[in-house]
Amino acid sequence: METRKPAPADFQSGSALTGAINSAKTAKAVNLTLDSSSTWNVTADSYLTTLSDTDGISGTTVTNITGNGLTVYYDAGNSANNALGGKTYTLAGGGELKPTA
Repeated sequence: METRKPAPADFQSGSALTGAINSAKTAKAVNLTLDSSSTWNVTADSYLTTLSDTDGISGTTVTNITGNGLTVYYDAGNSANNALGGKTYTLAGGGELKPTA
């Protein structure tokens, strides 16, 4: 039986993504990294295992993810998300980044 390690989605240098990530919550793991010049326009509730977006988070707001009133969930139990502190953040354009229940 082959075991595959999930490839991280790494958006840099002005990359732009429009869409949902793991909206059916069926992926084993989804790891997303955004730099300050890259953006994500969310089109459906999305589920991430890890999110690295150090330059996109200012206080309790995520400036480079446009939520459109939707929710992006992250795994607060994953040590790679320690910087998020298990908190809920407001996304640009409405919506939230929050830990999974």
